[in-house]
Order: sequence, then C-alpha cells, then structure tokens
Amino acid sequence: MTPHKVYKTPPVLIDTNIWVEHFRHENKHVSALLDSGRVVIHPLIVAELALGGLRNREMTLASLETLAELPVAELQEVRQLIEIQKLYTAGIGLVDAHLIASLIIVQTSTGLWTEDEGLARVAGKLGFLVSPPFAH
Repeated sequence: MTPHKVYKTPPVLIDTNIWVEHFRHENKHVSALLDSGRVVIHPLIVAELALGGLRNREMTLASLETLAELPVAELQEVRQLIEIQKLYTAGIGLVDAHLIASLIIVQTSTGLWTEDEGLARVAGKLGFLVSPPFAH
C-alpha cells in the first residue's frame, strides 16, 4: 500500500464479485468509495477481473492499477495463515486466502467488502468484513 497515503476513514478492499456487478450496473457505494479515495486493490483481484469480459478493457484495468495496492503475501505466508486460522474447509479459495493474508499484513486498518459467503464468513470472524453504507 502506498506508505504516505493517510486515510481519514479506513480504506476498503472491494472483492471481485462487487466489481463485476459494478461494471455491469454502477453501484453508488463503489462510486462513492472511489470518489473519496478509499478504495485499495489487490493484484489478484485485477487479474481475476482481467479474465472476464470488460467493457473499455484497457482503460478499466489501467484505472484499477492506479489504486493503492495492498501488499501481496508470499505463498508460504498464506499457507501458514491457512494452518494457524484453520481456513481449510472454510469454503474459500486460494485467492480469498491471499486477500485475507494481505489484510493481516497491511499496516492500515482496512475493510473487505464481499458478497462471497465463505469469504464473508472468514473476514467477519477476523474483523475485516464491511458493507454499505460506508461512513465518509
């Protein structure tokens, strides 16, 4: 994450499923978070979105890549997290585990907004889950 960026209110990592819906039909909460500069991104979310059919593909991906980026955990760190937090059989995949690991290692209190049931359950248990409406 950009080290000199100071947030008045905690930043939010928006999961892939929220972005997909936002790109289909604008989500006012996503737009408000973007306008307030509170959105952070993870490169695996950008990669997942790149696998889909995006309108204005180049511009959309380039715009996402300008957002403050969470640190990416090493695979060994993710594996340790899986064991320590007993994430096996939690209903999440490797990308989700990477997101959780990044939220743990980032130095700023950051929320995760997702509609994925398994990821929401894990994020809630760990204190990262946020949902609209968001404070400004």
